[in-house]
Amino acid sequence: MRVSDLYYWQNKDPLANAWHPVPGASSVARLDNLALWIKRQDIEAACVDIAPFIVGVGGVAYLRQLNQFGLEARASIFHNAKTLTAMHRTTLLVTPLILACQAAGLEYRRFIPRWAHDRERRRDEEEVRQHVDFGMYAGAACWLVRLYGLRWGKLYWSPIDPILGGALADLAHREYIKAHGF
Repeated sequence: MRVSDLYYWQNKDPLANAWHPVPGASSVARLDNLALWIKRQDIEAACVDIAPFIVGVGGVAYLRQLNQFGLEARASIFHNAKTLTAMHRTTLLVTPLILACQAAGLEYRRFIPRWAHDRERRRDEEEVRQHVDFGMYAGAACWLVRLYGLRWGKLYWSPIDPILGGALADLAHREYIKAHGF
């Protein structure tokens, strides 16, 4: 096995890596007096790009505790302090990194191991953005309820809920498209 085989997604052409939402393709009216780096910011695309890192780090942190379940660690992800801490720290680390790559105009998506199928390329950009926005709003509402409405929620101050809410809405839209054969 060669090292290039481990990075198989980098051998794909740019069209194969063009999944939705595309950074900078938002139809939101931009103000002309904003700086270029602010115009490049795309929250919906960043949300979909950050989620795999959060889930991956959370999965690794969870698997590292397998021999401690029942003794020191809880099996529920939502009650496991080490797993949640790893996920929240990843959110705080990766979110500014992805937004900085967008602001600089770097093509960072070729380093994320996934590519678009034909179904993915046929998805409507505006519809995808509406689903991601709805998921982010629902996640933000859950975050605020957990942060201010529940007594134990004060510990979770990282914005993981809006990011994962938007990514889950995007995933649900992908699966809907796949299931109904659009």
